[in-house]
Amino acid sequence: MVYKNKIGFIGAGAIGSLFGGYIAKARLNSCNLHVVLFGREDHIREINEEGLIITHDEKRIKIKGIRGFISEKDYNIRDLESERGFSYIFLTIKTYDLNTVLQKYSKIIKKSENIVILENGIGNEEVVRRYFPEKQIIRAVTSNGALMVKPGIIRHTGEGITKIGYSGIKSSINMYNGEKKNGNSINLLNKILNSAGLETKISPEIKKETWEKVFINIGINAIGALTRLRNGELLTQKGIKDLMKNAIKEAQSVADKLHIQLPDKDYYKITCDVALRTKDNKNSMLQDILNHSKTEIEFINGKIVDYADQLGISVPINKTISYLIKGLEDSKL
Repeated sequence: MVYKNKIGFIGAGAIGSLFGGYIAKARLNSCNLHVVLFGREDHIREINEEGLIITHDEKRIKIKGIRGFISEKDYNIRDLESERGFSYIFLTIKTYDLNTVLQKYSKIIKKSENIVILENGIGNEEVVRRYFPEKQIIRAVTSNGALMVKPGIIRHTGEGITKIGYSGIKSSINMYNGEKKNGNSINLLNKILNSAGLETKISPEIKKETWEKVFINIGINAIGALTRLRNGELLTQKGIKDLMKNAIKEAQSVADKLHIQLPDKDYYKITCDVALRTKDNKNSMLQDILNHSKTEIEFINGKIVDYADQLGISVPINKTISYLIKGLEDSKL
């Protein structure tokens, strides 16, 4: 069977499998969808043999028909449609693996119509642009939460909104001024995600959305990882709250110097509200540290430090936090 729209997820862990699973379950009269996941061998084996299971509250959804592969080579050997490019390739990998994965999957990426970056952090587009045309790079920011319970089983831990838009300013302008190819691509993706039950909106200012999310990450993730506190517990100590506030202020000063157009919002209050709503959660960076894994610090607080160094401004809190997290990554305690 020839599929009209092939959608791939490279780095299909929790969030990639969640999105891929819901899309595979969706039925669109106007779209003939085929979902392909690229991920770790144990997870992919379970999906190919038993299907993907997504749990949410009391619901348990089993999704069949997803094809999974462990590498570009595996895909080229086993998929009869491997010569045909993807309509959308989602990058749902950890940001520190971005360069390596783009090289490993270079042939698939070059034949794809659009790359969708669904990752934490800022500056990701700068890496992807080395391998793929900017006008075909879509950025996605989501507040959905997901957790891999075990290979083949994903828990949807929290419903949220996903915002999508072209990463380049010119692309965003063209998208809303009727450039047909870009407009069709972003609108179709919006339709697919919403039909899959993932509430999605098109944003002409996706760079703003990524910075607003990174402010929250800066306020919660690394500080939670360093203190071993759950999100809600961060709000119980004045000193920690002051640290959160000042780390966010430093990031805002960098955004201002970079001429990122942001609305006049209290991002510290927004961060505290998120921490309160997710009070029992161990944030992803804390989980990484507890699992003795590498973190995404370089694209969160570390990227603020990089930009600040280029601009010649001081961000001592973010710099200290970044150094401490890198030290914890190297520690085996």
